[in-house]
Amino acid sequence: MADSSEECQHGRPPEGMCCLCTMEDITEEDQNYVEFQSYPSMKWKPAQFELCVVQQLLDTQFDQYISRVKTTDCQAELRRLLKDGPPVYVSDKHAFPLDENDTHVCRLWFALDGRERDAKLRGAVEGEERDALWKELNEFIIEVGKEEGDDVEEDERGPGAN
Repeated sequence: MADSSEECQHGRPPEGMCCLCTMEDITEEDQNYVEFQSYPSMKWKPAQFELCVVQQLLDTQFDQYISRVKTTDCQAELRRLLKDGPPVYVSDKHAFPLDENDTHVCRLWFALDGRERDAKLRGAVEGEERDALWKELNEFIIEVGKEEGDDVEEDERGPGAN
């Protein structure tokens, strides 16, 4: 049986916490505090973005991904975008830092209403539908005319490389 201290007890924002995106204070009074749970550890941690930014990510991150895939003119960026496939859950390495063995954010808790919710992006698809979308998006990769170095990250090419 789990120790009662291990059960899910959502907290309060640490004193002086501010959103890494808007630089607004995150406070109990403003009710803009968010926690996230990551899989598979299932640990809850404070999100580093305030509620309005987290909600914006939930509402737009999937559509922005699709748009970037369809409009980028850089094949290396396209390959990076398609490497892991279309996103399903909200993500941001700064707002939702994952522990070493965790793979994704699975749940969110908003202090505003005290409720937990799924971290799935609006419009995101899973299973066979996601696989079909991933296959469709991979058709944007151009193999003909691919030049040496197209798959190399800029950092690997060195300073001043084009």
